[in-house]
Amino acid sequence: MNTIQPIAQSLLLLSLILPGCSGEGNARPGSIGQTIGQNVTEFAQGVGTGVDTQLQVDVELSPDLTEAGLSHTIAKQKTSIDDPQKAISIYLLSANAIKCTLIAKAYNADGQEIGRATSEVEFAEDDAQYIAFTFPAEMDRQTVKVYKIAEKPSGAEQKVQK
Repeated sequence: MNTIQPIAQSLLLLSLILPGCSGEGNARPGSIGQTIGQNVTEFAQGVGTGVDTQLQVDVELSPDLTEAGLSHTIAKQKTSIDDPQKAISIYLLSANAIKCTLIAKAYNADGQEIGRATSEVEFAEDDAQYIAFTFPAEMDRQTVKVYKIAEKPSGAEQKVQK
């Protein structure tokens, strides 16, 4: 059920009733419409701000990445009805030219790793771009406390010995 609709209806009703109770509704014709418009606009702005804040996630860059000249400003969960992947998008800034594979590890409140994702990146000197990391569908996004970003080690993978 859409929870915004009952809230919007309640605001509309209050915006009609309150001006009449305070005498403001008698001040000039059309003031009810102005009051409704103002209240609906303020409500929509509040909802947008709340959703925007709820989508932000905590991200930490490894010391190696910060020493290489990378920093970040904002990180958010990517959400889309058409593509319900568990992904985050981070706005990274680079002071230096960098080309590597980044790995994002998701950690819960107990410091346990609960998911990984990688992304190939290439930055020119004094560059910035949004980088997306798509995590496995099985990962529970609600339990992620922080995403830690580092350069993925390159080279041959080690084989498990029997």
